[in-house]
Amino acid sequence: MSHVETTEKLPEAQEPGTSLFALCWLGIAAIAMVGWICALGWLAWRLANWVLS
Repeated sequence: MSHVETTEKLPEAQEPGTSLFALCWLGIAAIAMVGWICALGWLAWRLANWVLS
């Protein structure tokens, strides 16, 4: 096998930074998830009250 040497320097990869858009998207997803958990808890509470009454 042959080995080819190159003198070109590869461009350095940019370091991943925190994107404001990504943080906003995660915040919206977290709020929606908490909303679903609250809604499910409320429905479970209502169902339990209905079954036990």
